Amino acid sequence: MGVDDWGGGLNQKVVLGRRDPLSWVGFQWTGEEPEGLNDPKQAVALGAEWEGDELVTYNKPSFDHNFSRVRDGWMEDSD
Repeated sequence: MGVDDWGGGLNQKVVLGRRDPLSWVGFQWTGEEPEGLNDPKQAVALGAEWEGDELVTYNKPSFDHNFSRVRDGWMEDSD
């Protein structure tokens, strides 16, 4: 991942999922989430945030990087 890859997604709102009361699980991913992410709580731990019924990130490259590192047992402090 190069420097340009990190800068491209900064401050751009990306909706990862939405609460969906009609779904049997109550939540629907949008397809913008990294492959293998299946828990909204984990997304929040990785830096996503709830805005109303939308689970969003404003730094997709960093969010994807954090998720890719979960397998290593590493987690960045999102604060």
